[in-house]
Amino acid sequence: MDRLAGLGLADPEKIFGKLLDIGALQEKTGRTWKGVLGMIFSPKISLIPAQLQEKALSSIGIDAARLGRTSIYFVWPAMLGISWGIWLTVVGPAKALPTSLSGAANGLTVFFLAMAGSLVHELGHSFAAAAAGIGLRPIGFSVYLIYPAFYTNVSGIDKLGLKAKIMIDCGGFILQSVLILGLLLFSSLTGNASAAETVHWIIAIMLFNMNPFFRTDGYWLYKDTYSELKHNPWVRAVHYAYLLAFMLFSAYFLWFVFIRIERIWGDLVLLAQSPSYFFSGGYRVILGAYFVFIGLSGGLRRFHEGRREFNDLIGVSSAKV
Repeated sequence: MDRLAGLGLADPEKIFGKLLDIGALQEKTGRTWKGVLGMIFSPKISLIPAQLQEKALSSIGIDAARLGRTSIYFVWPAMLGISWGIWLTVVGPAKALPTSLSGAANGLTVFFLAMAGSLVHELGHSFAAAAAGIGLRPIGFSVYLIYPAFYTNVSGIDKLGLKAKIMIDCGGFILQSVLILGLLLFSSLTGNASAAETVHWIIAIMLFNMNPFFRTDGYWLYKDTYSELKHNPWVRAVHYAYLLAFMLFSAYFLWFVFIRIERIWGDLVLLAQSPSYFFSGGYRVILGAYFVFIGLSGGLRRFHEGRREFNDLIGVSSAKV
């Protein structure tokens, strides 16, 4: 409250109350043992605060209102970028690009460009949230199931209408597709192989993010749409099929993790007997055990989430009878 007043804002109490209502602010509580474990096995590291994004945009004369007015103009370049990128992935650069590539792609360059593409994706979510009226959102890094991931905190999205939710869910794909268009144009003009190869990886990451069975953009797009239309009988029928597929996919994922436990356990025993093994490859065992534990706990949690959604679905169906 004092910080809001210090910014010279009119009626800081009203603004503070609004931030609480949309979930942008939460009461700070003491750390528990569960919270400590969560910090170890599912860390959340802040990378790009909302304030930093706001300052960067303000420096070029862009605010939330302007983002809202101009966001529609990103859609057409994004459609061109994703279409061209998929075409490149299917037929190869020789047919998809007007210029022959010179040399081979540089692996390190491709890696950093792909990571930059993932950050651009998260900025797309943040910009879409600002355009929808809930402000720029902080971007961070965490570990989900068995893979590291960037994320955007979009708390408060549940207060918006379906159209705004869909724009925020798809905002990452839109800005990322604009980046793809830029990379393809650059590669077409210069013959740069690294830019073309980066497009392959960004397309693969985007396809993974569309998976509705992981908590990625495809999942949230489906969930937000279902939440708005769940009182429709045919939507509930589709959701029954989705939950069945979700549980089967979760069972497969747990099986995938379980078959690796025995090997990891054997390597851990070897590491305990020969600590020097750590420096000749044993560190990979520690990392493997870390990700297996995360995958196991996350996979079990998915069954709890599925059961909760199934109970909610039954409750909605019963209410309509």
